[in-house]
Amino acid sequence: MPELFPALFGGPAAWRDLPGRGLLRATGGDRVRFLNGMLSADVAALREGSVASALQLDRKGHVLAEVEVIALPGEIWLDTSEAAVEPLAAVLERHIIADDVKLENLTGRFGQLALEGPGAQAAAAQLGAPGFAPGSARRAGELLWLAGGVLSSDGVRALGPQDAIAALRARIALPPIDDEAAEILRIEAGRPLLGVDTGERTFPQEARLERRAVSFKKGCYIGQEIVARIQSRGGVNRVLVKLSADAEVARADEISVGGRSSGRVTSAALSPVSGAIALGYVKPEDAVPGTPLRIGSVAGVVLES
Repeated sequence: MPELFPALFGGPAAWRDLPGRGLLRATGGDRVRFLNGMLSADVAALREGSVASALQLDRKGHVLAEVEVIALPGEIWLDTSEAAVEPLAAVLERHIIADDVKLENLTGRFGQLALEGPGAQAAAAQLGAPGFAPGSARRAGELLWLAGGVLSSDGVRALGPQDAIAALRARIALPPIDDEAAEILRIEAGRPLLGVDTGERTFPQEARLERRAVSFKKGCYIGQEIVARIQSRGGVNRVLVKLSADAEVARADEISVGGRSSGRVTSAALSPVSGAIALGYVKPEDAVPGTPLRIGSVAGVVLES
Protein backbone atom coordinates (compact mmCIF):
# COMPACT_ATOMS: atom_id res chain seq x y z
CA MET A 1 0.00 0.00 0.00
CA PRO A 2 1.52 3.35 -1.10
CA GLU A 3 0.71 5.18 2.16
CA LEU A 4 2.68 2.70 4.28
CA PHE A 5 6.14 3.96 3.39
CA PRO A 6 5.40 7.64 4.12
CA ALA A 7 3.84 6.56 7.43
CA LEU A 8 6.89 4.52 8.41
CA PHE A 9 9.73 6.48 6.82
CA GLY A 10 8.40 9.88 5.77
CA GLY A 11 8.89 9.15 2.08
CA PRO A 12 8.34 6.60 -0.72
CA ALA A 13 11.47 4.50 -0.21
CA ALA A 14 13.82 3.09 2.42
CA TRP A 15 16.69 0.62 2.46
CA ARG A 16 17.65 -2.52 4.36
CA ASP A 17 20.83 -4.55 4.68
CA LEU A 18 20.37 -8.22 3.82
CA PRO A 19 22.95 -10.08 5.87
CA GLY A 20 22.70 -13.80 6.37
CA ARG A 21 22.27 -14.60 2.69
CA GLY A 22 23.73 -17.70 1.06
CA LEU A 23 24.87 -17.81 -2.56
CA LEU A 24 25.72 -20.74 -4.83
CA ARG A 25 27.05 -20.52 -8.38
CA ALA A 26 26.30 -23.34 -10.83
CA THR A 27 28.33 -23.73 -14.02
CA GLY A 28 28.69 -26.45 -16.62
CA GLY A 29 26.80 -27.47 -19.73
CA ASP A 30 24.11 -29.39 -17.84
CA ARG A 31 23.40 -26.72 -15.22
CA VAL A 32 20.01 -25.68 -16.66
CA ARG A 33 18.67 -29.19 -17.15
CA PHE A 34 19.99 -30.31 -13.77
CA LEU A 35 18.54 -27.41 -11.76
CA ASN A 36 15.26 -27.69 -13.63
CA GLY A 37 14.91 -31.16 -12.14
CA MET A 38 15.82 -30.03 -8.64
CA LEU A 39 13.80 -26.83 -8.12
CA SER A 40 10.14 -25.90 -8.53
CA ALA A 41 10.64 -23.00 -10.96
CA ASP A 42 10.91 -23.47 -14.72
CA VAL A 43 14.66 -22.91 -14.88
CA ALA A 44 14.75 -24.05 -18.52
CA ALA A 45 12.49 -21.13 -19.49
CA LEU A 46 14.78 -18.46 -18.03
CA ARG A 47 16.69 -16.26 -20.40
CA GLU A 48 20.03 -14.75 -19.49
CA GLY A 49 19.37 -11.80 -17.22
CA SER A 50 16.20 -13.27 -15.74
CA VAL A 51 15.30 -13.95 -12.12
CA ALA A 52 12.72 -16.41 -10.80
CA SER A 53 11.55 -17.48 -7.37
CA ALA A 54 11.78 -21.21 -6.68
CA LEU A 55 11.46 -23.72 -3.87
CA GLN A 56 13.59 -26.63 -2.84
CA LEU A 57 11.24 -29.42 -1.78
CA ASP A 58 11.73 -32.82 -0.25
CA ARG A 59 10.33 -35.92 -1.96
CA LYS A 60 7.05 -35.56 -0.05
CA GLY A 61 6.54 -32.02 -1.34
CA HIS A 62 7.46 -30.17 1.86
CA VAL A 63 9.24 -26.83 1.60
CA LEU A 64 12.92 -26.93 2.55
CA ALA A 65 14.12 -23.57 1.21
CA GLU A 66 13.20 -20.56 -0.89
CA VAL A 67 15.65 -19.84 -3.69
CA GLU A 68 16.04 -16.95 -6.11
CA VAL A 69 17.34 -18.35 -9.41
CA ILE A 70 19.44 -15.80 -11.30
CA ALA A 71 20.30 -16.76 -14.88
CA LEU A 72 23.52 -15.14 -16.08
CA PRO A 73 25.75 -15.76 -19.12
CA GLY A 74 27.40 -19.16 -18.61
CA GLU A 75 26.24 -19.58 -15.01
CA ILE A 76 23.26 -19.64 -12.66
CA TRP A 77 23.33 -18.11 -9.18
CA LEU A 78 21.14 -19.47 -6.41
CA ASP A 79 20.36 -16.94 -3.68
CA THR A 80 18.90 -18.35 -0.48
CA SER A 81 19.17 -17.95 3.27
CA GLU A 82 22.54 -18.58 4.87
CA ALA A 83 21.00 -21.34 6.98
CA ALA A 84 19.69 -23.11 3.88
CA VAL A 85 22.71 -22.80 1.59
CA GLU A 86 24.76 -25.73 2.91
CA PRO A 87 21.82 -28.19 3.05
CA LEU A 88 20.82 -27.04 -0.45
CA ALA A 89 24.36 -27.52 -1.75
CA ALA A 90 24.56 -30.96 -0.13
CA VAL A 91 21.35 -32.14 -1.82
CA LEU A 92 22.44 -30.77 -5.19
CA GLU A 93 25.91 -32.32 -4.92
CA ARG A 94 24.39 -35.68 -4.02
CA HIS A 95 22.35 -35.68 -7.22
CA ILE A 96 25.19 -34.69 -9.53
CA ILE A 97 26.26 -38.03 -10.98
CA ALA A 98 27.24 -37.92 -14.65
CA ASP A 99 26.08 -34.31 -15.06
CA ASP A 100 28.36 -31.54 -16.29
CA VAL A 101 27.61 -29.31 -13.31
CA LYS A 102 29.96 -27.60 -10.89
CA LEU A 103 28.79 -25.86 -7.73
CA GLU A 104 30.71 -23.11 -5.95
CA ASN A 105 29.68 -21.62 -2.61
CA LEU A 106 30.09 -17.83 -2.77
CA THR A 107 28.56 -17.18 0.65
CA GLY A 108 30.48 -14.52 2.56
CA ARG A 109 32.22 -13.14 -0.51
CA PHE A 110 29.16 -11.18 -1.62
CA GLY A 111 26.86 -8.78 0.20
CA GLN A 112 23.33 -7.71 -0.59
CA LEU A 113 20.98 -4.86 0.27
CA ALA A 114 17.51 -3.84 -0.80
CA LEU A 115 15.79 -0.59 -1.65
CA GLU A 116 12.10 -0.96 -0.88
CA GLY A 117 8.92 0.97 -1.62
CA PRO A 118 7.21 2.74 -4.52
CA GLY A 119 10.17 5.11 -4.86
CA ALA A 120 12.82 2.38 -4.83
CA GLN A 121 13.50 2.24 -8.55
CA ALA A 122 13.93 6.02 -8.79
CA ALA A 123 16.31 5.91 -5.82
CA ALA A 124 18.23 3.04 -7.42
CA ALA A 125 18.60 4.97 -10.67
CA GLN A 126 20.17 7.87 -8.75
CA LEU A 127 22.68 5.36 -7.36
CA GLY A 128 23.66 4.18 -10.84
CA ALA A 129 21.36 1.20 -11.27
CA PRO A 130 20.37 0.42 -14.86
CA GLY A 131 16.76 0.43 -15.93
CA PHE A 132 15.26 -3.04 -15.93
CA ALA A 133 11.93 -4.80 -16.16
CA PRO A 134 10.30 -6.96 -13.45
CA GLY A 135 11.92 -10.37 -13.16
CA SER A 136 15.25 -9.24 -14.55
CA ALA A 137 18.84 -8.82 -13.42
CA ARG A 138 21.36 -6.39 -14.89
CA ARG A 139 24.97 -5.56 -14.08
CA ALA A 140 26.34 -2.09 -13.47
CA GLY A 141 30.03 -2.18 -12.65
CA GLU A 142 30.68 -4.64 -9.83
CA LEU A 143 27.03 -4.74 -8.78
CA LEU A 144 24.26 -7.01 -9.98
CA TRP A 145 20.87 -5.28 -9.66
CA LEU A 146 17.78 -7.46 -9.25
CA ALA A 147 14.18 -6.37 -9.83
CA GLY A 148 11.94 -6.97 -6.82
CA GLY A 149 12.60 -6.37 -3.16
CA VAL A 150 12.28 -8.74 -0.23
CA LEU A 151 9.52 -6.66 1.37
CA SER A 152 7.85 -4.97 -1.58
CA SER A 153 7.28 -6.05 -5.17
CA ASP A 154 8.41 -2.67 -6.50
CA GLY A 155 11.71 -2.79 -4.62
CA VAL A 156 15.14 -3.58 -6.04
CA ARG A 157 18.18 -5.41 -4.68
CA ALA A 158 21.88 -4.94 -5.20
CA LEU A 159 24.25 -7.90 -4.95
CA GLY A 160 28.02 -7.68 -5.21
CA PRO A 161 31.40 -7.98 -3.52
CA GLN A 162 31.38 -6.85 0.09
CA ASP A 163 33.46 -3.73 -0.56
CA ALA A 164 31.21 -2.69 -3.46
CA ILE A 165 28.10 -3.10 -1.29
CA ALA A 166 29.77 -1.09 1.49
CA ALA A 167 30.53 1.71 -0.98
CA LEU A 168 26.94 1.67 -2.22
CA ARG A 169 25.59 1.70 1.34
CA ALA A 170 27.63 4.81 2.13
CA ARG A 171 25.94 6.70 -0.75
CA ILE A 172 22.34 5.87 0.16
CA ALA A 173 20.44 8.92 1.41
CA LEU A 174 17.32 7.05 2.53
CA PRO A 175 16.09 6.01 5.98
CA PRO A 176 17.02 2.47 7.03
CA ILE A 177 14.44 -0.24 7.63
CA ASP A 178 14.84 -1.66 11.13
CA ASP A 179 13.61 -5.10 12.21
CA GLU A 180 10.27 -3.84 13.52
CA ALA A 181 9.47 -1.92 10.33
CA ALA A 182 10.60 -4.89 8.21
CA GLU A 183 8.18 -7.16 10.04
CA ILE A 184 5.32 -4.70 9.46
CA LEU A 185 6.13 -4.50 5.75
CA ARG A 186 6.42 -8.27 5.43
CA ILE A 187 3.08 -8.97 7.08
CA GLU A 188 1.36 -6.15 5.17
CA ALA A 189 2.65 -7.78 1.97
CA GLY A 190 1.43 -11.19 3.13
CA ARG A 191 4.88 -12.75 2.71
CA PRO A 192 5.53 -15.85 4.82
CA LEU A 193 8.93 -16.24 6.43
CA LEU A 194 10.35 -19.75 6.31
CA GLY A 195 10.92 -21.16 9.75
CA VAL A 196 8.42 -18.71 11.24
CA ASP A 197 5.29 -19.08 9.09
CA THR A 198 6.32 -22.50 7.82
CA GLY A 199 7.66 -25.70 9.34
CA GLU A 200 9.33 -28.89 8.20
CA ARG A 201 6.04 -30.33 6.95
CA THR A 202 4.61 -27.29 5.16
CA PHE A 203 3.40 -27.74 1.58
CA PRO A 204 3.74 -24.80 -0.86
CA GLN A 205 -0.03 -24.45 -1.22
CA GLU A 206 -0.50 -24.15 2.54
CA ALA A 207 1.74 -21.08 2.68
CA ARG A 208 0.54 -19.80 -0.75
CA LEU A 209 4.11 -20.09 -2.06
CA GLU A 210 2.94 -21.86 -5.22
CA ARG A 211 1.65 -18.53 -6.54
CA ARG A 212 5.13 -17.14 -7.16
CA ALA A 213 7.57 -20.02 -6.81
CA VAL A 214 6.09 -23.11 -8.49
CA SER A 215 5.68 -23.89 -12.18
CA PHE A 216 2.88 -26.32 -13.00
CA LYS A 217 3.83 -26.44 -16.70
CA LYS A 218 7.33 -27.93 -16.48
CA GLY A 219 8.42 -31.53 -16.17
CA CYS A 220 9.40 -33.52 -13.12
CA TYR A 221 11.39 -32.22 -10.18
CA ILE A 222 11.82 -33.41 -6.62
CA GLY A 223 8.47 -33.20 -4.83
CA GLN A 224 6.57 -32.41 -8.02
CA GLU A 225 4.13 -35.32 -7.89
CA ILE A 226 2.73 -34.39 -4.48
CA VAL A 227 2.54 -30.66 -5.23
CA ALA A 228 0.78 -31.30 -8.56
CA ARG A 229 -1.69 -33.65 -6.87
CA ILE A 230 -2.55 -31.04 -4.25
CA GLN A 231 -3.02 -28.43 -6.98
CA SER A 232 -5.35 -30.61 -9.05
CA ARG A 233 -7.33 -32.24 -6.26
CA GLY A 234 -6.94 -29.94 -3.27
CA GLY A 235 -6.22 -31.69 -0.02
CA VAL A 236 -4.47 -29.22 2.29
CA ASN A 237 -6.00 -28.91 5.74
CA ARG A 238 -4.93 -25.32 6.35
CA VAL A 239 -3.97 -22.21 4.39
CA LEU A 240 -2.09 -19.06 5.34
CA VAL A 241 -4.14 -15.85 5.39
CA LYS A 242 -3.58 -12.21 6.27
CA LEU A 243 -5.69 -11.04 9.19
CA SER A 244 -6.82 -7.77 10.75
CA ALA A 245 -7.67 -7.54 14.44
CA ASP A 246 -9.34 -4.98 16.71
CA ALA A 247 -6.38 -5.05 19.12
CA GLU A 248 -2.84 -6.34 19.23
CA VAL A 249 -2.44 -10.12 18.90
CA ALA A 250 0.56 -12.41 19.21
CA ARG A 251 2.16 -15.39 17.56
CA ALA A 252 0.57 -18.72 18.57
CA ASP A 253 -2.77 -17.08 19.48
CA GLU A 254 -5.65 -19.37 18.59
CA ILE A 255 -7.91 -18.40 15.68
CA SER A 256 -11.55 -19.45 15.96
CA VAL A 257 -14.42 -19.12 13.50
CA GLY A 258 -18.03 -19.57 14.55
CA GLY A 259 -16.97 -20.82 17.96
CA ARG A 260 -14.72 -23.62 16.65
CA SER A 261 -10.94 -23.69 16.44
CA SER A 262 -9.61 -22.96 12.95
CA GLY A 263 -5.87 -22.36 13.37
CA ARG A 264 -3.17 -20.19 14.93
CA VAL A 265 -1.32 -16.94 14.33
CA THR A 266 2.24 -17.33 13.02
CA SER A 267 3.29 -13.65 12.74
CA ALA A 268 1.84 -10.42 14.15
CA ALA A 269 2.61 -6.69 14.15
CA LEU A 270 1.09 -3.24 14.70
CA SER A 271 0.96 -1.26 11.46
CA PRO A 272 0.73 2.57 11.50
CA VAL A 273 -1.76 2.29 8.63
CA SER A 274 -3.71 -0.90 9.26
CA GLY A 275 -3.48 -1.32 13.03
CA ALA A 276 -3.14 -4.87 14.36
CA ILE A 277 -2.31 -7.29 11.54
CA ALA A 278 -1.21 -10.90 11.44
CA LEU A 279 -0.53 -13.95 9.34
CA GLY A 280 -2.00 -17.24 10.42
CA TYR A 281 -3.29 -20.59 9.26
CA VAL A 282 -7.00 -21.34 9.09
CA LYS A 283 -9.09 -24.13 7.65
CA PRO A 284 -9.64 -23.72 3.88
CA GLU A 285 -13.36 -23.03 4.31
CA ASP A 286 -12.51 -20.12 6.64
CA ALA A 287 -10.02 -18.48 4.25
CA VAL A 288 -12.57 -16.35 2.38
CA PRO A 289 -11.75 -12.60 2.65
CA GLY A 290 -14.25 -10.90 4.94
CA THR A 291 -14.75 -13.96 7.15
CA PRO A 292 -15.22 -12.75 10.76
CA LEU A 293 -13.22 -14.58 13.42
CA ARG A 294 -11.66 -14.28 16.83
CA ILE A 295 -7.96 -14.29 17.63
CA GLY A 296 -7.90 -15.31 21.26
CA SER A 297 -10.49 -12.93 22.74
CA VAL A 298 -9.99 -10.26 20.04
CA ALA A 299 -12.35 -9.81 17.09
CA GLY A 300 -10.79 -9.99 13.67
CA VAL A 301 -11.38 -10.63 9.99
CA VAL A 302 -9.68 -12.37 7.07
CA LEU A 303 -8.18 -9.75 4.76
CA GLU A 304 -6.49 -11.84 2.07
CA SER A 305 -5.97 -15.47 1.24
